[in-house]
Amino acid sequence: MTAIDLCPECGVPRHLTSEHVWLNSGVIVQSRDRRNRMVFIESENLDPLFRGIEEIIGAPIGQVLVTAKRRAVRAYLDSLIPDVTKELLRRREIEWQPINDGLRLVAALNGYGKYEVIDYRYEKDVNDYVVETISEPYSVPLACGDMAGAFETLFGCELGTRYRELAPDLYELTCYVSSHPREFKGRLRFRHFPLREGDIELKRCRSCGGPAALANFRWYPDRGVIMGSTTGKRMIVTGMELDAVFSELENELGEEITRAIIEAQRRFVRAGFYTIEGMGRLDMREQLALRGLGNLRELRSNEKGLYFRVENAFLHLMVVGLVQGLYEMTFDVDTGLEWSFSDQGELEVSLTPLGGVNRKADIA
Repeated sequence: MTAIDLCPECGVPRHLTSEHVWLNSGVIVQSRDRRNRMVFIESENLDPLFRGIEEIIGAPIGQVLVTAKRRAVRAYLDSLIPDVTKELLRRREIEWQPINDGLRLVAALNGYGKYEVIDYRYEKDVNDYVVETISEPYSVPLACGDMAGAFETLFGCELGTRYRELAPDLYELTCYVSSHPREFKGRLRFRHFPLREGDIELKRCRSCGGPAALANFRWYPDRGVIMGSTTGKRMIVTGMELDAVFSELENELGEEITRAIIEAQRRFVRAGFYTIEGMGRLDMREQLALRGLGNLRELRSNEKGLYFRVENAFLHLMVVGLVQGLYEMTFDVDTGLEWSFSDQGELEVSLTPLGGVNRKADIA
């Protein structure tokens, strides 16, 4: 693998801290295009979350996940790769492999796993295909969507995907020419919300300028893995395409999926997965900001209930389930839930232990 430039003080790849900016509003954006939000989040809950959703709604969602991620990744790469480069690729005046090598490197630094090209045919006809292996994927269906979206951009045609498990944590992914149903054609539109200024001041690394707390995580670029040194949890850097996946699930499956996402996340968190230490406001505020999930403005919590308000919220359904699961795990109770998410990106959550009445004035 290409040598990775690591910060000598915090050990974080300089690619991460040069390509992303942590704003004082609890938001992470790409330095090249600040319209694109990013998050730094735990990933080991993703596939269990998706399986939990399937159990709750009683139907598979794997193909919807692959399709949504494919469309989102293609939309993102279409805006990232210049049109002239794509045209040169179409005319085969430049090779696709160097660009794909760069995409695989970025995927590894973002914690997606290790992709390797095994076989391919690219003659610009219906028999074209690409076969890759991926070891330690952050999510199997999302990895399929990532690969399909990337090669649709590089090859300029519609692709189907299939995968098979070769060994534990090792999969073979195949992309092949295949026309998509009409409802799955076109680009996904990313959701943008107006960002409010904040006052969060994360401590910074003196060398690279990134958040000093990133030193608590370790990158393994040769594996495509990021791990929390103290938590032992796997992390990924991802962006608006994950939000687009949840948006597409809502569009395809309706209001039922909204409740299912929250409930599946609640169950997983309550079972003890997350390790955001404590329920204190300042600690929670910094942890959410480090992850790019928003700016915590209010958090009042005791045995009578919880009130939580965050500005610039991102992946809001996962955050609702996270907050509910953490509270229930902390107080060992079941709760009633009320929440709202505004067009301004403000998320409010109220929890009441079942059998109690949540009055904001009663919550410390």
